[in-house]
Amino acid sequence: MKRDAGEPVDRSAAWICSIRDRLLSWYAENGRDLPWRGEGDPYRVLLSEMMLVQTTVAAVIPYFARFLERFPDVRSLAEAPESDVLKAWEGLGYYRRARQLHEAARVIVARHAGVIPADAEAVRALPGVGRYMAGAILSFAFDRPEPIVEANTQRVLARLLAWEEDLKTSRSRERLWEAAGRLVPPEGAGRFNQALMDLGATVCTPRAPACLICPLSTLCEARRRGIQDRLPVAAPRKPPLAVAEACVLAEKKGELLVVRRRESGLWAGFWEFPTVHLEGADPAGRSFGEPVDLEEGVRRLTGVRVRVGPEVRALSYGVTKHKVLLRVHPAKAVSGSPRPGPGLSDARWIPPAELPTLTLGAPARKLARWIAEDPKRLEWPSQGR
Repeated sequence: MKRDAGEPVDRSAAWICSIRDRLLSWYAENGRDLPWRGEGDPYRVLLSEMMLVQTTVAAVIPYFARFLERFPDVRSLAEAPESDVLKAWEGLGYYRRARQLHEAARVIVARHAGVIPADAEAVRALPGVGRYMAGAILSFAFDRPEPIVEANTQRVLARLLAWEEDLKTSRSRERLWEAAGRLVPPEGAGRFNQALMDLGATVCTPRAPACLICPLSTLCEARRRGIQDRLPVAAPRKPPLAVAEACVLAEKKGELLVVRRRESGLWAGFWEFPTVHLEGADPAGRSFGEPVDLEEGVRRLTGVRVRVGPEVRALSYGVTKHKVLLRVHPAKAVSGSPRPGPGLSDARWIPPAELPTLTLGAPARKLARWIAEDPKRLEWPSQGR
């Protein structure tokens, strides 16, 4: 018998079974065809989940294929230099995850003979693997009845339960993990968890959830109360901190001056054009303790004295909790030989054609493409100074 819309949702064993049955039936017809699904390969699961952190499925798919071609298994990844791993990851962002993936591969080779373990404790001990990722690996690859809670599934769960508290609180997190643990079936856990994720991604969306086509609509407490559009509740994010920086495209005899950051902190090990912090927060630690102009900052960073031209471009990008405005200037070398200064491990002149061989941060990569499109962009009127 069809349940009346005003009748409270029953969260008994029958309710749980109905959710499982309806969701799996829906998934059989509507599940997303993703390249890391279907084979039960724990390496593919680990790789895809590391890549999906703070990134969309659409953005990850091409990177996943290229990375897998370069490192087809755990051992090839573990044996690779970190610079090669970062280069293969380049453009995906959140490079800490690339380093964690690399370290996890080395741990798997050293402690587990190159085989990703099916043991929950061993999986959770891998670098970068938290509660959600462990559940994903164990359920997707090994069909262990482990729950998962991430952005899509927490939204579905919050609406099913009509959970009206802020999702960012510890009480909310534990309540939703508890619900996920009750719902995941003893068999077919991987398919169920993937179905729950896909429902959140395609039907139970953040805005205007498609309740009319949702297989769980009559089992959803938020839908019964008519509050699905205002759930889940999440405290607004703080506005990003403003940062102002400037960099130089310094040229000498047809070569460009580039620097490499040390193996710690933001952009660790990445190459960039000499960049000086000007105002606001300092996420990359580029300040010298007192304000300096761009020419003096470049000298301190690289040992090279330059004459700076007028601004030719400005880039705006986000990093961690900061919004950076980067002003770009061409420059001519006057004197001095490159040597790494504060926060750097290397400084050198290279031909512009070699820029793509370096592991570049996002702004430097964008500027490298911009230069390649028209090398004359490095030129500036001599009367500019």
